Amino acid sequence: MSNCNNSRLRDSHCPVCLQTAIFPVETNCGHLFCAPCLIAYWRHGTWLGAISCPLCRQKVSVLCHLFSESRTDRHEKQVMGDIRDYNKRYSGAPRRVADYLYDTPLFLHLLLRGMGNMSGLVWLFFLRVAVCCFGAAMSMASPLEAIPEPSTGMLGILDDLVVVFLLLTCVLNIIQQMGAERTAIAQTVTRGVLTDSL
Repeated sequence: MSNCNNSRLRDSHCPVCLQTAIFPVETNCGHLFCAPCLIAYWRHGTWLGAISCPLCRQKVSVLCHLFSESRTDRHEKQVMGDIRDYNKRYSGAPRRVADYLYDTPLFLHLLLRGMGNMSGLVWLFFLRVAVCCFGAAMSMASPLEAIPEPSTGMLGILDDLVVVFLLLTCVLNIIQQMGAERTAIAQTVTRGVLTDSL
């Protein structure tokens, strides 16, 4: 970490939790925070990009720990592991293929979570259309019997399952939106009744 400046700090308070910094870290923009506060802030977002400094909004690419490491404290080891993980991802240093494979479950989780909203459904629909166009082009370009009948039946079943998934997800989104609107209307009516009674 050549970017780390281990100068003694003028103020040891974390501006996020407003307490004395526990496991203090300094960002590349020079601000001091508790490491658990910044890690929680990072994990609260998408995890796909570096966080912005809560004070100056500059991208935080490096977290420099300003506490001494001990070999016995488990919480400290966890915090140091989180700091190393953050720095590995966003410091600009080259990453190994194993690091990307380690991130695969996170990307799959974000992908599945993103499919639950309307924009995810649109992308899934476009993917379905692209696969259907590719299948149509392949069947036109190949001789008539090049694609065996059982595989086309499986493709049809797979397409039907994707359509059912799209339909169910749309219905669930509509139900969630209607529930949120009902709650908002009920709260507005309750406020109106309370205001009228006063």
